[in-house]
Amino acid sequence: MGIFRVVLVTIFVVVFFYMGHQLTRFADLSLALTLSVNLLLFVMLAIVLAQPLYFWSQHRLEHQPWHDSYFAMSHFIMAYINFLVSFVIIRDLAAFIMEYATPNFDTQILYGQESLAVMLLLPLAFMVLGTLVVRVGPRLKKVTLKFKNLPEGLDGLRMLHITDLHISPSLPVKFVERLVKQVNKLDHDLVMYTGDILDSQAIRHLPEFELLKKLEPRLGHYYVPGNHEYYWEVEQGLAAFRMVNFHVLVNQTADLKIKNSLLQISGVPDPAARMFKKEEPDFKKLDATLKPEGFKILLSHQPSLAKVSCDHGYDLQLSGHTHGGQFFPWNLLIGFFERYSKGLYRINGLQLYVNQGTGYWGPSLRLGTYCELTLITLKKA
Repeated sequence: MGIFRVVLVTIFVVVFFYMGHQLTRFADLSLALTLSVNLLLFVMLAIVLAQPLYFWSQHRLEHQPWHDSYFAMSHFIMAYINFLVSFVIIRDLAAFIMEYATPNFDTQILYGQESLAVMLLLPLAFMVLGTLVVRVGPRLKKVTLKFKNLPEGLDGLRMLHITDLHISPSLPVKFVERLVKQVNKLDHDLVMYTGDILDSQAIRHLPEFELLKKLEPRLGHYYVPGNHEYYWEVEQGLAAFRMVNFHVLVNQTADLKIKNSLLQISGVPDPAARMFKKEEPDFKKLDATLKPEGFKILLSHQPSLAKVSCDHGYDLQLSGHTHGGQFFPWNLLIGFFERYSKGLYRINGLQLYVNQGTGYWGPSLRLGTYCELTLITLKKA
């Protein structure tokens, strides 16, 4: 934890000096305005930095009434800084290229007072757009997956895939209420949840669990925890999901007999379980539950486990975790961090589908992505 804090503080210090220099050095500002811009940057970065340094450590579970307001403010400032840094870097790269590609162009125009005003205001416009995307709610994405070995009884089976909802104080109860109404209007057989559904202490979100209880899939709910469930007293969270009739699969397999065909739904916990000395993903344990005649689906929060699951005979893996990058510029860069970032992949006979997230984490905005509710239909190839 000590090394993490040193690295994090170093990154923020570098960002502060880079931003302060690039925004004010060439803008011909008065001393008072230069100090004001730098003070604004310092305060915003300090507010954001306090969250991982203070609240992500021993104080994470010590909830106080003012914490929720602080988190909401910190998340939006985080988004503002994200956009501001992105625009400054893009401007600097553009100026560098134009300096050599078009020598007659005066790049100073990109660094004047007008440019500073644009740089400080443009992130606000992006935040408004991103917030509107979230306000629209989850977008239904219909996906048909074909398998040669699909048993006849499973042909046409409809599964809803929900992941990364992140029930927390930053996610309005109305968002969950709208999702439940949307799901109950759809023709589906079962619902698959691939982690990070809960991102807070379960006891604080009883209304949301009561709403989830109203979901009515014909063949039930099947759920695995993601990394965020482990940050908030995971056993209490799992107990809450069981109370609303979710089949919690922690290195377990559920067998469903459908029209004389066997569907096997296995689930593994997130590798983050290791940090909290909880049961880790155990494919050998799952191997003992699998049957040759079964069509095998694996629920795994982390899509990175696909390489392992295809070696253990699974036909389909459902995952989340990546959020598709959630907002600019990470929606364009997510592929550098996650090999399987969103959508459908085929890996040595395994089909992997990565949902980009039904909710959101941190600031309540998406830009370049959307909140996804996936309706997957299985078909015989």
